[in-house]
Order: sequence, then C-alpha cells, then structure tokens
Amino acid sequence: MFTKTLIRLGCGTALACAAASPVFAQDYGAMIRQSLARQQAAVDAATQRVNGAVQQRMQDPQVQAAYQQYAWRMQQSGRRPMDFAAFTYQYIYTNGFSAGGVAHARANEAGIAQREAAAVQGLRQAEQNRAQAMQAQRDGYFRNQQEAGRGLMGQSTYTAPNGVPVALPHTWQPNTTQLYQGSTYHVDASGQYHVLAANGWWYPVTPQR
Repeated sequence: MFTKTLIRLGCGTALACAAASPVFAQDYGAMIRQSLARQQAAVDAATQRVNGAVQQRMQDPQVQAAYQQYAWRMQQSGRRPMDFAAFTYQYIYTNGFSAGGVAHARANEAGIAQREAAAVQGLRQAEQNRAQAMQAQRDGYFRNQQEAGRGLMGQSTYTAPNGVPVALPHTWQPNTTQLYQGSTYHVDASGQYHVLAANGWWYPVTPQR
C-alpha cells in the first residue's frame, strides 16, 4: 500500500510539473518522460527505505504479538488476514493502530487524492491551452496568407462600423467616392475610408492591424 501511495504521489507531482512547464510540441513528450523518471527514482529510493524499516520492525516482539492477535480475530470472523509484512507496514503507518495514527493516515491519503486530482486537472488545462495556442497560430498563419493574397489583388481588410471585417481596394484615391458591392464609400483628403449608412451618416472604416 505504501508503494502505491508513493507512486500516486510521484505521478501527481509529475503531472503538476507537466502542467506548469512550457508545452512546446517538440519537447512536450520528453519533458513528461524526464519528470516521470525523476519521480520513479525518488519512489524507488523511498520504497527501499520503507522496506528496510518494515523488515526491522517485523523483528519487534510487540509487533509480532499484535499480528498474532489480529490474525486470530480475522480467522475467528472467517476472514483472511493480511500477511505479516503488510500488517507491519500498517502498524508503522498508523503508529500502532492508534486513533491519532489512523486519523493521520486517512488525512494523508485524502491529501494525496486531492493533489493527484488537482495535478490531473492542471495537465488537462495545459493540454487545452497548448491546443488553443496551436490553433491560434494556424488561424493567424491562414489570415496572414489570405491578407497577402488580397494584397496581391490590390485589396486590404478593413473593419466596418459594426465590427465586421470587409475586404476593400486600397488603391482608391483621396477625395473620391466609390460604389462597391452595394455600398457607398468615400475617401477623404487624408486617405481615411468612410461608408454611407442607411441613416445618411458617414462612418469611418478602419484598416485592420
């Protein structure tokens, strides 16, 4: 059980590290593997220390007597007792199955579960952020390509008063009025484009940046 607890804690930490680090596509997998390798090394070292402590306490007459009582109760109730090594670990983990030790062990398990859930959620958020960033990059590249194509045709993208992008020729000269695709535009002396609205007012049309 202790090994499982360590592995859960290690994996949770690895996931949290993955969520907090930059998530570039080219090194994302390598980052995960390196983090997991470091955590596995820590888990292995901790497991060795725990196994040593368990083996030592298995020689303790007090622990042996407690196990004999536990095994007898389990057998009397028709249940199969855990092996002596597992019992000894639980004995250490709960400070001799004391009320305070059991409460501490349960609180520790609950804390690990919460950190693990938070780490998983952080990883999912990081993956979502990466996907959104990659999509935004693709969208930006596509827009730039479109704008370059319009530029070759003598057009640029402007923003209408209602916020809608509209492609207009950027070759119109100052102090001219143009009828284009059902709308009337006027270019003032400074080169600013305006569109005539249904209410008879002129509104500026600004180039997109």
